[in-house]
Amino acid sequence: MTSNARWKCLAGACALALAVCAPAARAMDNPVARGTLALGASAPIDGVWNGTDLERRSNCTSADNDGSRGTYAEFDPLMNGVDHTLAMDQKGITGLNCSYDGPYTGSGATLSWSGHYSCTDGKRGTFTSRSILVTQNALSIHLDVQLDTTETCKIEKVIGAGRLYP
Repeated sequence: MTSNARWKCLAGACALALAVCAPAARAMDNPVARGTLALGASAPIDGVWNGTDLERRSNCTSADNDGSRGTYAEFDPLMNGVDHTLAMDQKGITGLNCSYDGPYTGSGATLSWSGHYSCTDGKRGTFTSRSILVTQNALSIHLDVQLDTTETCKIEKVIGAGRLYP
């Protein structure tokens, strides 16, 4: 058997395994669709998370502020289920602190969050979530931020953090 024939045989075996396993995988409950991995799940978003804030800035008043950047930070979200608000403080390693505060709607995979954004350097604006994912040990929040003070950047932001739970 040639080396090329072995690869074809291996590829065929893989394709067969995928064809056999795919229906069973589709039939299983999807935990994301159930909402068990998103806000409101058994793992609360409340608490201290450590990770990164990655940003892509565009259309800034000062062109020097355009571009990508990232920083390490501590994130402290607090959810109020009674009035459906979520607030989060961000303490950056650089000394810059920011806060996010606003209502959330939906749950699980349909969760959305929007509100006000402000930082200790005077920048502030509004934000809207694209997606939020919470597990016991991982947090991922994808946001669009629009600054509306002396700096008017449009910011696409991904917050990725982890923690040891409980």
